[in-house]
Amino acid sequence: KMFLKVTASQVKFMLRQKNARIVFYILLAMILTNFISNVLMFQGMDVINMYHPMKLLLLSWNRSIIGADLLFGFLQLYPLLVICPAGFSMAKEQQTGQHIILAARMGNKLYYFSKMTAAYIVTFLVFSLPFMIEIGLNCLAFPLNAQGDLSNWSYYDPSYKASVENYLFSKIFLCSPYISAMLGTILLGLFSGLLAAFTVAVSSVFRFRYRVFLFLPVFLLLNVTEIVSTILFNKGITFRLSWYNYFTLFNDEPKNIIYFLLSISILVALTFLGISIGGRKDCIQ
Repeated sequence: KMFLKVTASQVKFMLRQKNARIVFYILLAMILTNFISNVLMFQGMDVINMYHPMKLLLLSWNRSIIGADLLFGFLQLYPLLVICPAGFSMAKEQQTGQHIILAARMGNKLYYFSKMTAAYIVTFLVFSLPFMIEIGLNCLAFPLNAQGDLSNWSYYDPSYKASVENYLFSKIFLCSPYISAMLGTILLGLFSGLLAAFTVAVSSVFRFRYRVFLFLPVFLLLNVTEIVSTILFNKGITFRLSWYNYFTLFNDEPKNIIYFLLSISILVALTFLGISIGGRKDCIQ
């Protein structure tokens, strides 16, 4: 009960902070820009020729066929944006000395784990809600019976079939593209929360004089996946390892689910290890 009460209190506090609100509004501005662009581009188009509403989402890799500026802009900013809502929360309290009071009242371990959990929840909400709003807007603005793909391939084209089979939720997509889009959005939120929790874990183990250095772990982590992916692809490995191939919607690049699950498991393990180490340290250090 104490853990839940403290975590809920910290979630409310973090959501009211300027950083969380700014990131939420940035994401909201991006999805509204994408939505308005779609409305202007496809207004008056016959439903037979219209593309599926979910394929027009900001996170849709399929939409990059006709315009990738917003999606690639989001992917470039993501390593920075994902830390801002709650990733600095631990470091900020360490610098002000507030963590000593909170740890003394709650116990060191409870304080660290509640901080990590709160950071996870806040970041999940900030990175899920704007894209869920866009899904709702697209359902209202575009015909739900539109089925087109922006590649303009026929459903019976072998290339289209191969493309769909590479989607992360390919079987669910065949049943309902709407559920597939919602699951993909939730997955991005869960991953974003994990990166924020990982940053909190890093700041609990290592003390940085300047909070800006806390951008580095996630920035390097995400960019390493791109570097390794490029090296292996040049050596003949067919599947891609870049993080965004697994967290954008309707991405038709070849994937390796074992690599995906193993990478997430390692990140979760490192996060809990870091928090456990931080929770055993003397809070006055």
